[in-house]
Amino acid sequence: MKNNIYIFSNSILSRKDDSLVLDSIPQTEAIHEADFYEDQSEGVILPAQKTEGNGNPKYIPAESVEAIYTFGEVRFNTQFFKCASYYEIPVHIFNYYGNYVGSFIPSSTNGSGEIQLLQYQAYLNNPKRLTIAKAIIQAAIKNILVNLKSYIYSGIDLDEPINTISAILEQARFTDSIQELMGFEGTARNTYYGCWQNILKQETDFEKRIKNPPVGVINSLISFGNSLLYAVCLSEIFRTRLNPFIGFIHETGDNKHPLVYDISEIFKPVIVDKVIFRVINLNIIKPDDFKQTDKGLRLKDDARKKFVEEFENKLSSIIHHKRINRRISLRSLIRMECYNLINYLTGKLKSYDPYRAN
Repeated sequence: MKNNIYIFSNSILSRKDDSLVLDSIPQTEAIHEADFYEDQSEGVILPAQKTEGNGNPKYIPAESVEAIYTFGEVRFNTQFFKCASYYEIPVHIFNYYGNYVGSFIPSSTNGSGEIQLLQYQAYLNNPKRLTIAKAIIQAAIKNILVNLKSYIYSGIDLDEPINTISAILEQARFTDSIQELMGFEGTARNTYYGCWQNILKQETDFEKRIKNPPVGVINSLISFGNSLLYAVCLSEIFRTRLNPFIGFIHETGDNKHPLVYDISEIFKPVIVDKVIFRVINLNIIKPDDFKQTDKGLRLKDDARKKFVEEFENKLSSIIHHKRINRRISLRSLIRMECYNLINYLTGKLKSYDPYRAN
């Protein structure tokens, strides 16, 4: 099984034969940027002087890598990107604050013009687009309800918000407007977030979702977790021939990757929210693990590693999927969701039924 590689240290990424070479940059402060340098002998591009590594590089077989996530000051050379492209390894870059910046997505030899045409036709066909959008939002709300119902057994009184969200779900079934559908989803999620103070065992001031910049510890964790999930969804969409620029809920042109935002709605409660509940309730991450900046709170590097470790563990966790009656990891489930959508677009499936947690 291939592995995701997370890079937190200031590093140089290059290539040696069929291996990716990771070499740490010694005695440098983390500025958390990605750079390229220019060197005639190496064919490298960077608007800065070349930096030498510490001389103790790590060699990672390229064929064993699923995707790369960088969080430090990382410098790449062109040979690295040639290798990443050949082995179809996406590279996702995050900035100093843990926000998603962008990705290197290899040119795929498995691209399908037919799939992308069907995807675009479905986007232009209002009834079909609405059908897909409804299915995604309904699955997302049902997964929210599963999260809340799981805490009833802990003695937490959540009957009122569960009833409210269930009523919103019923209303969403009958809407004929994408905008109205998004409004229902937003109301359901705000009601859901209003329950978190009862679920979280640490004392927090979290009452509602605030972003750009995120306010407080929990909003910061939500933003960071969502950014990680967006990158994972982009990797899976890339591998399944869908076009990330054509979504069904989010308007094409309004977001960097509308389909990424669509697919991630299904899995935020299942992956990101569950990780946040875990790191807070088990005191894996505490308020002093954050640093105040002019753009809000950011996780310190050690705490960021802890969150990413829990996130990766959640992705790798195995569940029993009732509909297909088999065990599958959550990471594979995201890819299966993309194929599920493809099979609906091609007519192999009569209906599109996104994943709903047990």
